[in-house]
Amino acid sequence: MTRTIRSLFAGLLALFLTVGLTACGAGAGTDASKPLVVLADATPHTDILKKVEELGVLGDTKIEIKGIAGDIDVNQLTASGDVDANFFQHKPYLDTWLKQQGSEDLVSAATVHVEPLGLYSKKVKGLDAVPSGATIAIPSDPSNLVRALFLLQQAKLVTLDVKPTDKDLDFSQITEKNITANPKGLKFVQIDRPQLAATLDDAKVDLSVINGNYALEAGLKPKTDALTLETATDNPYANLLVVKAEKKDDPRVTKLAEALQSKEIQDWITSNYQGSVLPAKQS
Repeated sequence: MTRTIRSLFAGLLALFLTVGLTACGAGAGTDASKPLVVLADATPHTDILKKVEELGVLGDTKIEIKGIAGDIDVNQLTASGDVDANFFQHKPYLDTWLKQQGSEDLVSAATVHVEPLGLYSKKVKGLDAVPSGATIAIPSDPSNLVRALFLLQQAKLVTLDVKPTDKDLDFSQITEKNITANPKGLKFVQIDRPQLAATLDDAKVDLSVINGNYALEAGLKPKTDALTLETATDNPYANLLVVKAEKKDDPRVTKLAEALQSKEIQDWITSNYQGSVLPAKQS
């Protein structure tokens, strides 16, 4: 074989390998023909995903919805690739998880809706009637605990040395120690989020701060039953579609993200939940 022929053969072989490896790399971990597996909370996340399917806004993209059950680490399952995406959390919760894990593996693919945190009571009929020394049940996990404190500040029941709109705020570091004024001498008891609705019947608890999804599951109507609710505009607690960073450009993820943020779905959220779940809004 002459040097020229050998050089030509080597060049063609290199080209073949380059094209082959590029093609493999482009498709690594992605098979558009397979359903995108999404791990989601029951209400309203699964309901919203099912409506996306029903409205046909996904085109040829298929999704497989798996419900969250038991005490599992949903983000860990997503990071390990056991599921493709999850839909249950807001950004402060995700940021706290990533910080605890020392990881940057997970990212938001879409900002979808707000489940307004609300202050509820079967004993107190209004904010003006909150008695001195009242006991308030609040979420025990760090990101939702601070969210509860911000809600109580919004209701002018306490004052904090921070606001949710403060730039570069580290939500994971805010605790009851950030309360600078508590004129009614309110007391707080930390409870796991799924159990907060049950505390409304607890004789030792006067009021409870309950996440929107758990309020709905307990048969409460946040818009009418809550003494006060969060607003949706610039709300840092908007719920996210979360994926591994390497999957963010997966065409199935892109299609689902577009569908969740489409006018059809946002309008349906508004009409179906009537204020109990709100489309995420930016001012």
